Amino acid sequence: MAHQRSRIAAVVLAVVTVGTSHAAATESSVAVSDQASLVAHNRRVRGVGPRFVAAIGEAAAQSKTFRGLVDQIGTTDGIVFVEEGQCGHGVHACLLFRIALAGPNRLLWILVDPRKSDRDLMASIGHELQHAVEVLSNRTIKSGAAMYSLYFEKCHRCGSGGAFETYAATRAGTAVRDELRKNAAAGTRRE
Repeated sequence: MAHQRSRIAAVVLAVVTVGTSHAAATESSVAVSDQASLVAHNRRVRGVGPRFVAAIGEAAAQSKTFRGLVDQIGTTDGIVFVEEGQCGHGVHACLLFRIALAGPNRLLWILVDPRKSDRDLMASIGHELQHAVEVLSNRTIKSGAAMYSLYFEKCHRCGSGGAFETYAATRAGTAVRDELRKNAAAGTRRE
């Protein structure tokens, strides 16, 4: 119990720290007019560390799908932290089967292998944000066990190598990657 309290205290500190650095990052990226409001939408999707803050901001600016996921999370009681980490089970990004309750908020964590290219990193975050939407859309899910039950019922590759997967998340990651690729190609042609 003491370990869980110290973990929650660390999360609260991270929320304050990340929120502050996130606000500075979005303020410095005024080039995209909606970026600050999309990424800082109640600061419900928070990058931990400069690379993740930047990736979330860039993906929200360049991908309609990613922006929609951020907006959907912004309408929930969830706060999603995106940070560097190893998932295991042969996957390079994951939504942890862990929820912490902090006042009226449910806290979720996404881990991403930082060795990914920027586009793959953003697509992976989009994929995992879809999983976060799936969890946060059901207000009764307040534990890792409840998350496990949700995915055991709805996923199409349950238990495949210890990983759970949904078609919606696969489609979201692909859509984000395609939108980023199209924006990059359009930017290259304009130069």
